[in-house]
Amino acid sequence: MGLFNLYKSKTYNYRYIYYDPEKEEREKKQRERNPVNENGEREPILKKGVFREMANKNKNYRQEQIRKANMRLIIIIFSMLVVLWYLFS
Repeated sequence: MGLFNLYKSKTYNYRYIYYDPEKEEREKKQRERNPVNENGEREPILKKGVFREMANKNKNYRQEQIRKANMRLIIIIFSMLVVLWYLFS
């Protein structure tokens, strides 16, 4: 028994034997993502050309972010030059 050691209460961790809530949640998400069509078959999650569309979208997004960052940098440099000009004049 120490001066600074405080006892922590024991917690009760019940382990499910027949029921796995994480597995049920995964299956539910899978069913929502992969719907059943009229024939009773599951439709594919990814369709043809999806990866190319996503890559182009990400590429455009990155280019836009780079442009915005460069514009901010130019504005900051310009404002610092104006402040320095004002201080030295």
